[in-house]
Amino acid sequence: MTLRKLTLLALIVASFFAPAIAQEKFDFYSRGPYRQSVPRPSAITGYEPGQFQTPHGQIARVLEKIAATAPDRVRLLENGETWEYRKLYLAVVSAPENLTRLDEIKASIARLADPRKIASQAEADQIARSTPIVVWLNYGIHGNESASYEAVQQVIYQLAASEEPRTMEILRNAVVVINTMHNPDGHERFAVWENSVASGNAENFSIEHDEPYQVYGRSNHYRFDLNRDLLAMSQPESHALIRGVREWRPQVFVDHHGQVANYFFPPAADPINKNLPIENSKLWYDKFGRGNAAAFDRYGWGYYVRHVFDVYYAGYMDSWSSLNGATGMTYETDAGGPTSINSKLDDETILTFRQGIAKHFTASMATLETAVSNREARLKDYYLFFKTGMDEGRTGQMKRVVLLPGRDPHRAASLVRNLVREGIEVTVAREGFRSSAAHDYRGAKPASKDFPAGAYVIDLNQPQKRLAKAHLEPNPDLDKDFIKRELERRERNERRGKNVEKEGYEFYDITSWSLPLAFGVEAYWTEDVATVRGAQVALREGATPVQQMNSLSFAELSASDSQPLPGLAGGVEGGRATTAYIIPYGTDAASRLTIALLAEGFKVAVSTRQLNAGGRNWPAGTLVARVHRNPETLHGRISALARETGAQAFAVNSAFSETGDTGIGSESIVSLKEPRVLVVWDESTSSTSYGAMWYTFERAYGLQFTPVTINALNGADISRFNIIILPDGSASAYQNALGKSGIDKLKGWVQNGGVLIGIGGGAALFTRKDVEMTSSRPVGSEEETPAAAPAQTAAQTAAQTATQPAAQPTPKEKGKEAAQEKSPAVEEKPAEKKKPTEPIAVPGAAFRAKIDRNHFLSYGYDSDTVVVLFGGDTFFRPSKDGANVVTFAADGALTLSGFVWPDNTEALLAGTSYIIDEPTGRGHVILFAEDPNFRYLWRSATQFFLNSILLAPVLK
Repeated sequence: MTLRKLTLLALIVASFFAPAIAQEKFDFYSRGPYRQSVPRPSAITGYEPGQFQTPHGQIARVLEKIAATAPDRVRLLENGETWEYRKLYLAVVSAPENLTRLDEIKASIARLADPRKIASQAEADQIARSTPIVVWLNYGIHGNESASYEAVQQVIYQLAASEEPRTMEILRNAVVVINTMHNPDGHERFAVWENSVASGNAENFSIEHDEPYQVYGRSNHYRFDLNRDLLAMSQPESHALIRGVREWRPQVFVDHHGQVANYFFPPAADPINKNLPIENSKLWYDKFGRGNAAAFDRYGWGYYVRHVFDVYYAGYMDSWSSLNGATGMTYETDAGGPTSINSKLDDETILTFRQGIAKHFTASMATLETAVSNREARLKDYYLFFKTGMDEGRTGQMKRVVLLPGRDPHRAASLVRNLVREGIEVTVAREGFRSSAAHDYRGAKPASKDFPAGAYVIDLNQPQKRLAKAHLEPNPDLDKDFIKRELERRERNERRGKNVEKEGYEFYDITSWSLPLAFGVEAYWTEDVATVRGAQVALREGATPVQQMNSLSFAELSASDSQPLPGLAGGVEGGRATTAYIIPYGTDAASRLTIALLAEGFKVAVSTRQLNAGGRNWPAGTLVARVHRNPETLHGRISALARETGAQAFAVNSAFSETGDTGIGSESIVSLKEPRVLVVWDESTSSTSYGAMWYTFERAYGLQFTPVTINALNGADISRFNIIILPDGSASAYQNALGKSGIDKLKGWVQNGGVLIGIGGGAALFTRKDVEMTSSRPVGSEEETPAAAPAQTAAQTAAQTATQPAAQPTPKEKGKEAAQEKSPAVEEKPAEKKKPTEPIAVPGAAFRAKIDRNHFLSYGYDSDTVVVLFGGDTFFRPSKDGANVVTFAADGALTLSGFVWPDNTEALLAGTSYIIDEPTGRGHVILFAEDPNFRYLWRSATQFFLNSILLAPVLK
């Protein structure tokens, strides 16, 4: 290239980036002097902040180098490992005199967090005067919100190297715990891709602003949104976070995010979870917000408060940390990640990655300054948070929660394990006890009830009362003023013409998350606290390495009396069978055992009628492994696998049935086929729906499957597979991607015996014009014919932020109160409303549904009703030609928990179907109106989903 051309190119580049360069005034190193022995991050990485996306290994080098050169201020601790074997690090930063007494500091704060260990207010005040405040800075929970990953390096350097008086004051008065890389797996996907394509082009449609679907780094390895996993607690990153917070017990917690149009920090938007001390929480949000504002105003930066980002859903990082006693806050920066190195704002202003990093750095440092300026007051309020919580637990109407192991003790134990992991005290009863006022979670009136030995008891008069109640109460309370504003929005929307843009609703996530309801565990809350003789349940940390984690591993759980927890030990009863092994169906352990046996080539069958074997009656759905149809190795393997999974199996030594017409040799015993599963995973699919299914299959049940794009599906030989699943997603996108030939191919495959399963939007595909694989139609669609526009489900209406907008006006989702029997929203009905015809999207509420117990998809359920999560605006009319396996009753109250729209939701949901089976030729088309694997949190419908995979290929 000639010199002239090079000069011209240089001028073009300079001109292109001139607006951005002109704005770069922020100096990361203005708060010195700095110790020369501690290297700047740029000296380690080779580039300045904002020039490159720093991958995990490089950030680890920065942390290690700074820690090694500033050992008097920094402790770098390994805190866990991800699925992809990346280390999770905590950096603990403070003054040398504090680092030498960390154990003493932790012990003092642990006393504040347990008022039973404090003799008086004066003693608490003395601890507050003499103890540094603990501030937790959390970076990078969403891996493609990448400014966090750069800002954390600058914050650690500032604290480790600066001798500026303000920084030294922070070090003397605070222990700063920094979760350096919350989601390195997601960030690595994003950083490697972004670095490979980025050129600094500010056009928002350029390739570097268009993150590929399969890369999408917001989520972790299993595509879980880690800012929604603190209820399910299924991911190792969440375990590490919880373990760290339980150890360090911060009084201030900041979760760093991006990207929004302008920076956000608290005060938070309404509503705020009512298990928090609302006025005190708002006081601290305001104090930290004003501190941040002063720092931003020095630079003339824009920001906003009290909008969008609430503290309601009990599984957000900010709300969860708040429920643990901290002032928990979300900070959202406006650059980095999808905005790449440079991007254009709506007025053509150039926004740079460096600016986004600078704002996170500035907010982090301002937060630390506010924290140390208010150290003593914040520590005093931290103590009062737990003390007043215990007072409420002792005097409130809801005093105790009782969980029954029931027919699936592993499901109950998995819930208990989650509670114990986050420091909630749980007792396992060793003798029966009685309550004179017990409230059934399913809504029955309070009554006297006897509880058996083996029940799990959570008394709310304990330090973690606020967290325990927030996670366990049947119906979280939702602020009435907030509800009023949403109903007013609805009225304004209904007055607008069809071509006028409607207001978006302010729900931000699901409004029902009660863990007993979500896990499908029988539960009661009581107004009294009868004496219980029992043992405290404990968690043995480190018992299960990350790579061996699965949701059914209970090696970590123990009881203080060293006796086993009820029903967790698996095995074969009756020794070596000569005829068959009976496996009672309907538990997580039984499903895992069955999948493992089929995967190893053993033959397992299902009884389609009540079975009599071994002198006992077994319900339809019972599984049978017949000895004469299996190799000799069956005996050893079923015994070993039953112990490993915790499942129960029973040896039977005769095929003769003592009663009834169905025994081991009956023709009603139908052999299962090993599931050969294809799951669609591409742009048509919700990545979190796919991820929850991936985790459910691979980690929870050990089921192997083949992920496939629609393009590959259209061209592949699918005859070798007996299950194809379309996760939640866009029905219209599915239809467009498949095309007529792809749809016809699926129809032919079903006719020949395939089982096609659709979830949410994947199920809505089957109702659409020119697809029509079901006689069901969505409520409110034109003449009850397939809708032309993609619909929303709870997975789509939930967890949608400004950086992940909804396809339709976004509901933002909220909840209600434990002791309440019905939703306030249902009570406040506007007058004179015309009969609704179109559903308004439901922000994830819990509903009672009826089960057709005679259908094979209901095998394993022993009740005629089930509580399910349902959200969105796609309500399926009952099928005229198929089986409506799970339905919403045509009359009576449907809502159990969460917000519903008065004179709309229940009126239109009544009589519709949650699960439909359309027998087609030799196969099935099965529709789930909502995701049965949602976040691996709502597990009450998991058995229906497993039945569609294990049983549908062989049953009609």
